[in-house]
Amino acid sequence: MSERPPAPDFEGQNYARPNQNWICGHAGEGNPCRLGPDERGRCRATAECRPALETKPGETKGRWRCTRSGGACESGPLPDGSCCRPIAKCSPTPTLRLVRQRITLAVVAISCAALLVLLGNPPWRDKFINPGRLSLAHSGAAFMALAAANHLAPNCNACHAAGNSGPNGIVTAALRADPGILGFKKLVTAQRAMPTVLDAACLKCHAGQNFHQPGAPQISCAFCHAEHQGIKIAATTDANCDFCHGDAAKMAGSGTVPLVHHFATDHPQFAFITEKWRNPDTLKFNHQLHLTGATIPTLPGGKKLDCAFCHQPDAAGAYMQPVSFEKDCRICHSLQFDPQTPELRLPHGSADFVSAFLHSLPEQYTKLAAAENVADENDFVRQKLAGLRSQFGSGEELEQRVFFSTATFGPAAQIGTLSGATRAVFPGCAYCHEVKAPGAGLPEVTPPVMRERWLPEANFSHAAHANIACAQCHDAVHSQDNADILLPPKETCAQCHSPRGGVASSCAECHIYHHPQVAER
Repeated sequence: MSERPPAPDFEGQNYARPNQNWICGHAGEGNPCRLGPDERGRCRATAECRPALETKPGETKGRWRCTRSGGACESGPLPDGSCCRPIAKCSPTPTLRLVRQRITLAVVAISCAALLVLLGNPPWRDKFINPGRLSLAHSGAAFMALAAANHLAPNCNACHAAGNSGPNGIVTAALRADPGILGFKKLVTAQRAMPTVLDAACLKCHAGQNFHQPGAPQISCAFCHAEHQGIKIAATTDANCDFCHGDAAKMAGSGTVPLVHHFATDHPQFAFITEKWRNPDTLKFNHQLHLTGATIPTLPGGKKLDCAFCHQPDAAGAYMQPVSFEKDCRICHSLQFDPQTPELRLPHGSADFVSAFLHSLPEQYTKLAAAENVADENDFVRQKLAGLRSQFGSGEELEQRVFFSTATFGPAAQIGTLSGATRAVFPGCAYCHEVKAPGAGLPEVTPPVMRERWLPEANFSHAAHANIACAQCHDAVHSQDNADILLPPKETCAQCHSPRGGVASSCAECHIYHHPQVAER
């Protein structure tokens, strides 16, 4: 095959063979040969032509003829039939394609060798595949006991099934992963929070952990609870919540739940306000009267009744202890029924106890006389019982007054030229409680329903708000109905819990995600 000169518009600097691994060594000089190197990078340059032997009739040797394109050369072929114009050999140069191939193969080989070395040695393997320190929740004594109870290995294998299976097991697990290393379509379309095989390991100990809404998208545990970040599991961030609550498509199947990005901006008003919750407790209580009423007696030491007298924090300081009659109410509501004997008081908490106490009044007065060292106990008892009969008539009427009287004032009295209503002897159970009169038997006193928390799905601590006055969040001074739920609206909370207020306002600051408890209304 003859060597042809390059075309006039040939650019030697741009000469390349992208589908070959080698290019002619003369390409850099702008005069590459036509044949170029072979597949092994050997130069195939010979001469400008291959002379042809022509034998005329009657001749035995013949003559060599030049076959160079563009016309025969001056000297013509040599006597042995070789071209008189040989092309100089060159050193073919590898193309970029071959360089990339070599680099790729070298990197793959080095990587495989390094992985074999690191994964083949157990001490090195553990250090190599461990992304960071495990939290105390998954490495302490409590976890070890739980792992033993669930028949889990006390090592990486407890969560990572292939963690202790050696190089072969790790490679096998990688090849069987879904999406796999060659599942390009699944890898491209996979969501970053989709559940994985690792979530099954979480449920071995965290059994029954469900999502806060039935229609919530199923997401991976590790998406919100990142491990190997230190002694504590990484806290859930607003970005985790926004993955669902900031996506209209994901929230479409969750009913009326709106999109929420920040508490101070688009967080909805609290449900107890929008749904107009009412306290189902039948106890008759007036916060305004107790805080501002002129008839409310002062406490020992001349102190005025305030919120902190009845509402005391628990040991942790997070929530308030339930109000107790004996601790909080009896100091003013003594339940005395005999004005002449104020030290004798009715029991509280059971209609049976009250009835039994009233039926045993002779015995109660006898004990009182003995405690006060009365000389004639019988006469003392007779006088006390006679005084009660003069006011109430029979014992049955006294019992009815004790249970059903709601009066705080008695009949009008005339003293000289002045007249007015007198104070009632005592208010009965019905003054504060709902009392029902059955057809037979004792009256039924509806027990109070003291709800400790109205928002059980929310985190809150009174201790963190100790420097804030109660009235700033709880508008008790204007409440006359015990059915009022005296919790602050969202706007009150957002005064502090917002970028402007400077207090943390992330979703996890208030919300509990797993195992919600629906408040009774």
